[in-house]
Amino acid sequence: MSKYVFLGALLLFFLMVIPGYSQDYRMQQSLQYGDRPAQYILGSNDVLLITVNLWGHIQRPGIYSIPSSYGIIDLLSSAGGPLKTARLKDVRIIRKNQEVIKVNIEEFIKTGNKDLLVPLQPGDVIIVSGSISDIFTRIVAVVRDIAIIVNVYVLARRYR
Repeated sequence: MSKYVFLGALLLFFLMVIPGYSQDYRMQQSLQYGDRPAQYILGSNDVLLITVNLWGHIQRPGIYSIPSSYGIIDLLSSAGGPLKTARLKDVRIIRKNQEVIKVNIEEFIKTGNKDLLVPLQPGDVIIVSGSISDIFTRIVAVVRDIAIIVNVYVLARRYR
C-alpha cells in the first residue's frame, strides 16, 4: 500500500513541476535561434506583419503575427488582456540580441504617457510575470497537496 502512495506522490510531484520547464525551454530556444533574419509577413490590404511571442499571465499567451504599427498595449488587448494575477509593473521584452527591456504598463495606465511604452520588433518575446500573491497561492497549493498525500499515507498505515 505504501508503495502505491509513494508512486502517487511522485507522479503528482512531476505533474506539478514539468509545466514550468516547458516555458523555460521555449524561451531558451527563442533566444538561441533569435539571430535568424527577421520574418515579415504581408497581411491583407498589404499590411506588414511581425511575429512576436507573448508569455505569462495573459488570457491567451502564444505566437502572434501583428501589424508592425501595433504596440505592446495593442498586443495585450489582442491576447484578451492580462490576468488578475499579472504584474504589470514588470513586463519584460526580450529582443533577439538578448537585450531585456523592462516596461511599466501600470504607470502607463495611470498617466497615459506613451513615452513609457517601447515599440515592438520582429521576434520579440514579451513576458508578463505574475504577482507575489500568485506565487504565494501556488506555494500554498503545493503544501496542501503534500499534506493530503501525507494524510492518505498515515490513514493507510493506521487501517492496515
